[in-house]
Amino acid sequence: MNYLAHFHLAHQLASRTGLDQQGLLIGGLLGDFVKGPLQGNYPAAWEIGIRLHRRIDALTDSHALVSNCLAILPTDYRRYGGIMLDVCFDHCLSLRWNELHASPIKSFTQDCYQHVLLNKGDYPRAAARQIHFLAEYDVLSKMDSWDNIEAMLARIAKRIPRENPLSYCGAELALRLPFIEQQFLSLYPALQEQLFEEFSSVSTP
Repeated sequence: MNYLAHFHLAHQLASRTGLDQQGLLIGGLLGDFVKGPLQGNYPAAWEIGIRLHRRIDALTDSHALVSNCLAILPTDYRRYGGIMLDVCFDHCLSLRWNELHASPIKSFTQDCYQHVLLNKGDYPRAAARQIHFLAEYDVLSKMDSWDNIEAMLARIAKRIPRENPLSYCGAELALRLPFIEQQFLSLYPALQEQLFEEFSSVSTP
């Protein structure tokens, strides 16, 4: 899952459990930038959010439905298949947004940006740059556009020092999108329920 799904899952979990929504949203961003054991270097609510981000990634990466998606990719894509699918899943979520969330996607993304930008001075520098970019261009409300999906993959490709197919994989992914969406529609509700089960007993100090 990429940022739209991480923020959406954080929001849904906060709504169902009473956990601190802002902390979970911040963790939805910081999970990509904070590595290693969590030792209280950040507010407790943020660290719960980072734990949530890591758990979403772990559950997604190990799920049989994701393995099904990886299996249909060209062999030379599979090393980067996880990145491709993360971005594709955000696309699938945006296409089904009105079925999965009560408010319009643009309202949701603006609310998320506001929550997360409030503390950007306390984030790792790369995380602060990332949320500034997402908010300035409102990237997450435009994930329904396949052109934007290809552009995001191309931006990710530039951050990887070795040769990779992310900048030119769009056409092949588009051909496989109906199958990927089918798997996503089974994966996403299962993921929501698993996260609720695991985090419903967590409390913010």
